[in-house]
Amino acid sequence: MKKLLLLGFFLSLGGFYLSAQNTVSGIVTDKKGNPIPGAKVEIKGGTESTITELDGTFTLETKIPAQKVKVYYVGMQAKEQKVKPDMLIKMSDSSWWREKPDKYKWLVGVQMAIPDNAEFKPSLGLMLGRVKDIGWYVKGVYSKEPDTNGSMETEDYYRHWLTGKTERSYWNATAGFIARLWSPIHVYVGAGYSDRTVAWEEQNGNHVEYEPNCYYGAVIECGVMLKIKRFFVNGGVMLNNDSNSFKDCVGNFGVGIYF
Repeated sequence: MKKLLLLGFFLSLGGFYLSAQNTVSGIVTDKKGNPIPGAKVEIKGGTESTITELDGTFTLETKIPAQKVKVYYVGMQAKEQKVKPDMLIKMSDSSWWREKPDKYKWLVGVQMAIPDNAEFKPSLGLMLGRVKDIGWYVKGVYSKEPDTNGSMETEDYYRHWLTGKTERSYWNATAGFIARLWSPIHVYVGAGYSDRTVAWEEQNGNHVEYEPNCYYGAVIECGVMLKIKRFFVNGGVMLNNDSNSFKDCVGNFGVGIYF
């Protein structure tokens, strides 16, 4: 009989101990230490949740030992914190600068490429992508290409057929990755194909490509994107692989929207 009583006592003690281990408690305050009543506290990865009292305190019973809790309150940035005894959770005011993405979003924007040579006109195009903390994008810009009926190298004998006027065009298509550094700041890197054409006008009105100034080949790019609520602005550079070396810098700028 005594053995049964002792066994029951230890089982009860063990059950009490396990129950105590599964109790999460603490207080939620703002950065100044003022208690926040009505904040939602939930177990990350679980279904249990509760609301803080008028003094900001909370107690939450869980079925299994909790590792982390997440706290939500209107007008403040959601806070995730590791569980410890009598934990103190300080929350910060929410703003577009601190806002963290909660899901993947599409982005689309208008882009403009400006070659470093002032005689080239800007090329216009679009950027499309999808991103959360990391993501992808595709982008292309284009300006009207001159109609040509041949090509010319550096020989001088051909120059007396020319008027001295030129037409220039540039286009490229790139794809790559986007990564979020801080809440609104992203970087993107990519690669693709580029085409730059310089055409001289002939006396008969036709145009001929001037090969030394034309380019067809690989391009790499990098840039920075700033997200402002639902909108973004971006800027970067694209480098053409001319003669096995990346040069001929082309500036790229754009604005767009998340949805």
